[in-house]
Amino acid sequence: MKAALFYGGNDIRLETITTPEPEPGYVQVKVHASGICGGDIHGYLHQPDQPRPPRTAGHELTGVISGLGEDITQFQVGDRVVIEPTVPCNDCPQCLNGNYNICSKLRHIGGVQRGGGFAEYMTIPEDNAYHLPDQLSFEAGALAEVYAVAVHALSRTPVQPGDLVAVIGSGPVGLAIAQMADIAGAQAVMVLGKPEQPLQIAQQMMFCHTINVDRQDPVEEVKAWSRGIGATVVFEAVGGRANTLQQATEIAAKRGRICMVGGHSAPLTLHERYARSKELTISWSFCYGRRDGRKEFQLAIDLLAAGKLNPDPLITHQFPLDQVIKAFDVAAGREEYGSIKVLVLP
Repeated sequence: MKAALFYGGNDIRLETITTPEPEPGYVQVKVHASGICGGDIHGYLHQPDQPRPPRTAGHELTGVISGLGEDITQFQVGDRVVIEPTVPCNDCPQCLNGNYNICSKLRHIGGVQRGGGFAEYMTIPEDNAYHLPDQLSFEAGALAEVYAVAVHALSRTPVQPGDLVAVIGSGPVGLAIAQMADIAGAQAVMVLGKPEQPLQIAQQMMFCHTINVDRQDPVEEVKAWSRGIGATVVFEAVGGRANTLQQATEIAAKRGRICMVGGHSAPLTLHERYARSKELTISWSFCYGRRDGRKEFQLAIDLLAAGKLNPDPLITHQFPLDQVIKAFDVAAGREEYGSIKVLVLP
């Protein structure tokens, strides 16, 4: 089969490798759509300090069951599926209480241990496959993982009817959170980000207020938008090296709630006077787990299938597998291409 092998940084090579066969308890999936996530882009832009063995990546994906290992009970060949990439141990205290996203032995499909979706075929544990509803396209289903992150963020920091919600970050996760906040009853949602194209999509197709942080003062704009109150709920969905925690404390209302969703590669700092004098509550959100006994990944699929969430505005570019290098170039070049979610279609 054809697969994109990642040798580190922007060294991506399309090669022919052996098609994986499903072992007991696993299914083989013919991949139809695989999204490029922020973590993939970070790896693409940063050369590793030491050489690494090549690997296949891609963990936001959909496909069709093309082979069954022994003891498979939930699927048949030909079933359309969406893949949850997290593989917990299912035996530790956190897994048993539903918080498998913080399992100390958590592994990820598309990581070092198991090949991912930037390939024609892959194998996964049966429990990581979910039926893709007929009303959802393969492309829309590939964003289920993004929306599951948003579902968990609002579980960690609930939005109540009438809240003024500010989302720092106009990437896929930020825009997914904005949609979730809207259906949760937010009075108004403001997206702070860049470049201009994602903000235009947020404004015109998602009816959000927007701030271009390169051209406008976020603190003053949020103050004006909220009539001096500030945002009652702030979600941070940028990560990287930006000190967005400080910005979140500045735009939050008194007694406001902040949820840090983005993964940061540099230490975060804040002026204590903002957090203390406003009596802010700051929480952190990582991946997704269970809520009231139900998997948040399945909740995301259900909301998409019900038409409550609209992934179409987020999908800006699609490329075949043999153009995977171009796909990563476009995904990493948000300023130049205005990309939000870029899909690879093997």
